[in-house]
Amino acid sequence: MDAIKLEGGSPSRIVAAKAIVEAGIAVMGHVGLTPQAISVLGGFRPQGRNVASAVKVSLFVHLFGN
Repeated sequence: MDAIKLEGGSPSRIVAAKAIVEAGIAVMGHVGLTPQAISVLGGFRPQGRNVASAVKVSLFVHLFGN
């Protein structure tokens, strides 16, 4: 299956994912390790390594899934 991968879980990504899906294009949400954000994060930075960050990642996983 072909799909678009959207990385990160910002609210704007969720809105974009919903719009893309509504246009009939499959979307894969990618959260946790965000390699395309390497220049923004200053290297490979796994997310969810403390409780607050893990809750945030979990929330975005849920939002991407809906």
